[in-house]
Amino acid sequence: MMSFELTLVDIVDLLLRGGTFGVLLLLIIRFAQRPDFGPLCLTGILFGLSGLIEIILNARPMILVRAQDDFVLLGFQQFHFITMWWFIQALFDDQFRWRPASFWPFAVSPPLIAGSSLAPEHLQWWFMVALILLNVAILALIIHTALRNRSSDLIDDRRSFSLVLAFSVPPFSLFVFVTSFLYVEANLESYLGMVYSAVYFLLALGFSFWLTNLKEGLFQRSGNGALPPVARTEMSAADRLELDRVVKAMEGGLYLEPGLTIGGLADALHIPEHRLRRLINSGLGYRNFAAFVNDYRIDEAKRRLSNPALAREQIIQHAFSLGYASLAPFNRAFRERVGVSPTEFREAALSRPSTQ
Repeated sequence: MMSFELTLVDIVDLLLRGGTFGVLLLLIIRFAQRPDFGPLCLTGILFGLSGLIEIILNARPMILVRAQDDFVLLGFQQFHFITMWWFIQALFDDQFRWRPASFWPFAVSPPLIAGSSLAPEHLQWWFMVALILLNVAILALIIHTALRNRSSDLIDDRRSFSLVLAFSVPPFSLFVFVTSFLYVEANLESYLGMVYSAVYFLLALGFSFWLTNLKEGLFQRSGNGALPPVARTEMSAADRLELDRVVKAMEGGLYLEPGLTIGGLADALHIPEHRLRRLINSGLGYRNFAAFVNDYRIDEAKRRLSNPALAREQIIQHAFSLGYASLAPFNRAFRERVGVSPTEFREAALSRPSTQ
């Protein structure tokens, strides 16, 4: 039977892992108990569960028990990376849903994991490098997802958190993954494990604190990325007046401005940007400025595509006149809201018998 002696460093390491385990378990329970259970809660649970397993498998006593059998740890680490990517997508993309493209890492990872552990020794290094590069790509996608829509995000807490997350969790995760391939002296390995546990505990604690202080709007979402707005009676008179100016400007056609941004709208209305974000978010229920603008644009697109006088107008011309820079984002926004492409919608609309 294998035996080992716990040092003070090992004891601190285990205590930190126990604390992280408890924090993640509480987060999992909170996600599971939410009445508005959806993709964000499900991906959060998967991410938390994979983190729990990795914490256990990465503990020094478990490493000694496993000896050189690393493919189990690599498999769970890889699953942790993938669930992290899913969770960040669900957190920052209000339109997130699983698509076939969401599962491509599962096609690439298994042969690389098997090769890095079971291939002939002279080939294992190449499989390890390929696996590291794969995870660099996944972490780059995580950073891109967190920062991509930050400028148009109307939820202030999520905007601030995106910067912290993008430049803390991915680099730390990559560091842990790379060091798992390195063979270091036992004492150094113990200290590295303790540092890893301490950082992981602080990250989990910080994230749980941020999540428990979030408004309910982060979880409540509908098909167009909106949430129930605050009743106008609960708004101050000044907020109601400014919100009326926002709606009047958009209904007057300001949404047709190419490349309209939250900053551009704020300048046009002479309203501070931070206040405009809050007004659109709380007063109209939108979580993202792009969704707010797209709703106006797609409503106008449906009107134009239903007009027999514009039946010969090319779809791309409609896209440009509605403020889109190209056809692709117009098609994507239209399909997300209407369920069919602009061409299909026009064919159906113009095929209906006219009423006198």
